[in-house]
Amino acid sequence: MTPPVRARRRPLTTVVALTAVTAATLAMTGPALADTPTAPAVGSACPAAFPAAELVRPTSTTPGTTVEGLTVSSGTTPDTVTGEFVGTLEDGIAPGIDMLIFKMSGSRITNAAGAVDRGIWSGMSGTPLYAADGRLVGAVSYGQSYAPSEYAGVTPAADLYRAGSYGAAAAAPITSKVASAMRSTGASAAATSGSMRRLPTPVALPAGLSTAKANAIAKKARLKGVTFRSGSASGRTSTQKIPVAPGSNVAASYSYGSFTLAGVGTTTAVCDSTVYAFGHPMDWKGKTKLSLHGADAVYVERDLDGSFKLANVGAPIGSVTQDRLAAIVGTVGAVPTGAKITTTNRFGTRTRTSSSTAVSPDWISTLAAMQSSYDSWTVTDGTFGGEARATRTIRLRRANGQILTYRRSDITADRSDITAGAADQLAGDIESLLSNDFEPVTIVDATQTSTVNEGYKAYSVGRVQAKQFGQWTTVNDEDGVMARRGGYLRLRVTLVRDKGAAGPARKVVSLKVKVPRKKLKSPIGLLSITGGAGMGQDEWEYYEEYSEEAYAAAGDATGLPGLIRAMSTAERGNDVTAVLSMGSGRRAVDKTARKATATVVSGGVMLPVIRYGKAPKKR
Repeated sequence: MTPPVRARRRPLTTVVALTAVTAATLAMTGPALADTPTAPAVGSACPAAFPAAELVRPTSTTPGTTVEGLTVSSGTTPDTVTGEFVGTLEDGIAPGIDMLIFKMSGSRITNAAGAVDRGIWSGMSGTPLYAADGRLVGAVSYGQSYAPSEYAGVTPAADLYRAGSYGAAAAAPITSKVASAMRSTGASAAATSGSMRRLPTPVALPAGLSTAKANAIAKKARLKGVTFRSGSASGRTSTQKIPVAPGSNVAASYSYGSFTLAGVGTTTAVCDSTVYAFGHPMDWKGKTKLSLHGADAVYVERDLDGSFKLANVGAPIGSVTQDRLAAIVGTVGAVPTGAKITTTNRFGTRTRTSSSTAVSPDWISTLAAMQSSYDSWTVTDGTFGGEARATRTIRLRRANGQILTYRRSDITADRSDITAGAADQLAGDIESLLSNDFEPVTIVDATQTSTVNEGYKAYSVGRVQAKQFGQWTTVNDEDGVMARRGGYLRLRVTLVRDKGAAGPARKVVSLKVKVPRKKLKSPIGLLSITGGAGMGQDEWEYYEEYSEEAYAAAGDATGLPGLIRAMSTAERGNDVTAVLSMGSGRRAVDKTARKATATVVSGGVMLPVIRYGKAPKKR
């Protein structure tokens, strides 16, 4: 028997590196601030970094250094916010990167009476703060761990411009010295007893797609450390190109189109066409590939676990290329290309087609599964058991530029919720191709059409009979099966209806397997009879498990084209397959018989086989 080829895991590595802005750029001075800060125009040089050493802490008689900033709480026009320097957390972001603490007010941080309103919210990440002379002090990037608070952790401008990283950023404890300074400006004991946390930049999900389901899909795709928030941003990318400027909304996205997976924050600086934002990383991948978008804020929601901004994401206007500890960095201009995923889901007379581009390779299978599942939930408008029949095409590019095409149709069934079955298979096939053992490939596009039918219909492999010496005999794993050399092994497989399924209680499938005539050292072999559904999707922990099932049927493939052919013709969910394996090593022989049924079949049996007789004479 030939062992299956194993899927090669695609590593999700964290890259630590350093990018720098030239000293000449940092030396340039931006416009001075009047009563309201004026953001530098796009195409101009960045404002110079204000040295953190020049910040003055408050005393009982004098205030700390004051700053003014820009952030958007609604629409696209920035509000003015003000702040007072409180103190510095030394190495508070990472070794060598201090965190500046400011007490902020204005916009929705505080209300007209000066009391805390939304506090520092998720989506403020990157809010630029300017000194009176127009130099950039830094970006609001951190907030209190719990209830809304007006105290913000700020990434220093010099570190943001370097977009560098020196170590992991954990929650930064508030020292007694800084806590004392915070209390002197009116902070409560509760506000100073915790720690500063990076303002969340969760991946926004379309309203109606729960974070639990998104987390389950991300886990199957081996995406780690991802936080989702349902309904915090638009489900699709608008056609409007919204410009970015210091203080404006900005989004970095793993995908765009019908199904947008983006994190929304604030633009810190725009230098010529280079954009600095967030004041902290998206995923901390180092070099990265994300699409860059402007956004239109709806409003800021107050939440006891941290207030957050709701926004509509605009059309892509550029690309994000650096994902560093102190900032994400991108360029306005060319939009990154990626894998285009198009899914059509049908249920009765209802049809929904979506098309999105997955910019980040690590997110292709996740996008495919989420988009197809979400649309299936939309057209079915309910949760029920049933079956789904799907046809998919995946095109991939080899390193030499050649395009190969993989096509497959399949059927899946689920007792309680059928909506994710075809979506999981599409994601599994994508992972199979990306993780192949032969050569690196790039997914160009993937298309799937899935039709859902209500009513659970499924069977499993039960009793097996074999025709031996002119009679039908029930066989088991103790007695085994007798098979004449060079002849045919005739089988009757009884399929037993699954619990809760519709249809006849039993069905019988007839198969005829050729018995090898080749001379072998041992007369003993193995007969395997299986249903094509194999392991149910609910049992998969990772999509790789589906990949390995697909590869098991393609164990003889010696290259990528052969693997694609084998995967295309591998048994489907409604197939019953008998494989007779005899011999070992290079002399191993496998003979296969397969028959399609009307419904999904799972389970299987394995029986020992004893070959007898002489090989019949050739005619």
